[in-house]
Amino acid sequence: MSEKSSIQYPTTGYAWYTVFLLLVVYTFSFIDRQILALLGPMIIDDFQLSDTEFGVLSGFAFAIFYTIFGLYFARIADNKSRKLLIAAGLVIWSVMTAASAFARSHTTLFLMRIGVGIGEATLSPAAGSIIADSFPKDKLATALSIYAMGIPFGIGFSYLLGGQMITVASSIPDIQFLDFTIDKIWQKTFLLVGLPGLLITILVLFLKEPTRKGTSATHVAMPFSEVYEIFKQRWKAYISISLGTSFIAALGFGTAAFLPAFFLRIHDVAPSEMGQTFGIIAMVTGPLGLLLGGIAADLGAKKGHRDAHLKALMLAPLGFAIPSTILPFLEYSSTLWIMVGISNLFLNLPAGVAFASLQLISPNRMRGQIIAFHIFLTSIIGYGLGPTMIGYFADTFFTGPESIGYGAAVVAAIAFPASLILYQWGRKPFKKALIEEEKRIAERLAVSSDAS
Repeated sequence: MSEKSSIQYPTTGYAWYTVFLLLVVYTFSFIDRQILALLGPMIIDDFQLSDTEFGVLSGFAFAIFYTIFGLYFARIADNKSRKLLIAAGLVIWSVMTAASAFARSHTTLFLMRIGVGIGEATLSPAAGSIIADSFPKDKLATALSIYAMGIPFGIGFSYLLGGQMITVASSIPDIQFLDFTIDKIWQKTFLLVGLPGLLITILVLFLKEPTRKGTSATHVAMPFSEVYEIFKQRWKAYISISLGTSFIAALGFGTAAFLPAFFLRIHDVAPSEMGQTFGIIAMVTGPLGLLLGGIAADLGAKKGHRDAHLKALMLAPLGFAIPSTILPFLEYSSTLWIMVGISNLFLNLPAGVAFASLQLISPNRMRGQIIAFHIFLTSIIGYGLGPTMIGYFADTFFTGPESIGYGAAVVAAIAFPASLILYQWGRKPFKKALIEEEKRIAERLAVSSDAS
């Protein structure tokens, strides 16, 4: 008996509606998360920050609490209402983004970014679990890759709309609220970007959650002892996927954090102008990269290649290695933007495939926790260390306006071999874990069939 005939999934139309609604939510999360990068040059100037300090603000301020609370929210996602968890988080991160307009120092803005991180920690464990319960495994990588388009869409919109919002904010009169005066462009932009996310909460509340697959009716999250045992058996597969993707995330998010400063200092391109161009590039090349990864993994899986997902992941470092490394050395021209686009395409490729591969080798009742583990690594290394390393290398080893570009090139030179080696190392453990999980599911289905 096939998986499709044994397990009831939502209708195809509703399953894809679920994906696209969660994509919208994910997009809003990345807009709120990444708008800080476009506003970076103004904030650096107002608060007199070094590149390292701004790297910490855009990285660790978000990442540490995002990961800590993500582990807790993952337990909730594995046994409580997933849509209510997402809705609550959406309200929190939207309000905290808008509240960033009231920041009066590096410290207060740091605290606001912590709030954004706590709110957004609810999303991916719950959304990944919902999507995994909405599609059979031969469509899961594509579905999760489409959901992961929230990353490039969010980054792209944060630049594209952010550039527009800066223009709009410059024409808005100063706002007096209690003892606060919102008179700076970056403050008004935070308000304009943060508040609309609250409207999406209504749609999330009306979402119909799919039934949980491969688990009992109790919906109780798997005990930590069982999670630990499975993780111990499959740790090489989990580590290779999550750590390999983390190195790529460090380059991707680190570069995104400093891209406006890079173009302003080296090529004298204003953030609003740079945002218009990069926003369009990101929204085209990012989704193409995700689709390329998802389709490559699904096609390989249909052909019986049990390491198809790891092979698809390996395309990413092979594709971004040269473009990401040579960017700082190019003159401002169409060639520079082409290299930015190629690099962005392959930096986005792993997100959906990594999510899908982790879901495939994990029992249902620990999927949220495994996604939380994945987010922990990609956030600490990607969001946390990525911007911080670029800022540190720029401040410590280089001088002049080109220092930001050189710092990014060093991180690219680290990310390429590290991710490629890790993905290659994980191919055999992933195949073994996938076979074990398929066998476990088949045995559970057989028991359920006999009982009925």
